[in-house]
Amino acid sequence: MNGQGRQLIQDELWFLQDEALREANLVAELPDEAWDALRQAAVKVRQDERLSSLALRGHQLLFSGEEGAATSGETVSGILAEMGEGAELYQPLILLSGLKRLQRLYAERGIPQEILKHTLSDMALWMHDYYSRHNRWGLGNEWLVNHMSFRLFRVGRLQFERGRFGGGRRVLRRLDTREVVVLAESGVRFRSDGLIDGTNDRFDEAGAWEAVLEDGDAVTRGYRITDGGFAVRQPETFRTDEWETVLRAGDPVLDVHIAADGKMDYAQCLDSMKDAVGFFKRHFPEETRLAFVCTSWLLDPQFGQLLSDSANIVRFQREFRLYPVGGDGKEGLRRIFGTLYEDWTQAPADTSLRRAVLGHLASGGALRDMGGFILMDHQA
Repeated sequence: MNGQGRQLIQDELWFLQDEALREANLVAELPDEAWDALRQAAVKVRQDERLSSLALRGHQLLFSGEEGAATSGETVSGILAEMGEGAELYQPLILLSGLKRLQRLYAERGIPQEILKHTLSDMALWMHDYYSRHNRWGLGNEWLVNHMSFRLFRVGRLQFERGRFGGGRRVLRRLDTREVVVLAESGVRFRSDGLIDGTNDRFDEAGAWEAVLEDGDAVTRGYRITDGGFAVRQPETFRTDEWETVLRAGDPVLDVHIAADGKMDYAQCLDSMKDAVGFFKRHFPEETRLAFVCTSWLLDPQFGQLLSDSANIVRFQREFRLYPVGGDGKEGLRRIFGTLYEDWTQAPADTSLRRAVLGHLASGGALRDMGGFILMDHQA
């Protein structure tokens, strides 16, 4: 590359200059040691032609589009792999390169600065997490792409992501009584216990069955998912003049995420969802979101037997109508214990939650991820 080309790249790498990084950290508020490590990484990228080109590609992939047009973090992961050693610090540099764009989008929607800072506080949180596991600063996942691409906002205790309802189930509501029923979509394969086949890496070769959902002119016929999240192998019919579809695959929803900092206070979570209704009505008035949706180990109904009814986890999950989602169930163990143990008798039992889970594992049990929703007009 000639001198003119190198200068052009350097001009486009404004986000790696000290002044731009200082301005970014006024919002991100990273720990001093993390901030110093980030500045040193920026110097290294600026001085290396190959790294400079890759950093610019990452910035353009994520932030060259209009609102909501940012690409997924999975695309950028390939660039980070090319960058090689030190990529754990190049990632936050590329993410922060989108801050000016993000600030402009916030301003255009009239979203307060404190919401921006609260939302981006996740960067410091996950850099701390990376440090605790690797003894050096960095980021190890693309989760914060959601924050930087104007999809996710923290409102109070919870985070809310502008998303779409996933496939696998449909929600009906009776017109007169407002009763809600969840039906499995065609093609979803269940075990005989009503969970998705393969949950916790366990397959039911003898008893597995596949759901079928049929729409007719007069009736819809399908398989119900119970309030607790288990499919029932008994087809039912619902008259279309008595039941309406209120939530199906592709419908606009708010995906709920529980920020990893602080206690999971039930009252704060409820307040957060109530505040989120007003937040999105004010700042995205053209959008109609039909439900809050959450997929998490925190929705595992087994906690209803492992913990008291007054436990925050139990009270929170009972706000949701549950449905099975599959998965290996290991994320809950990672979040509760910080890591996965080969020998769970060596895991700490210093909280009531940990003791309850260890007892469950010792008896042959496993944790599960579950999905759940709250229809927006029920919550507002």
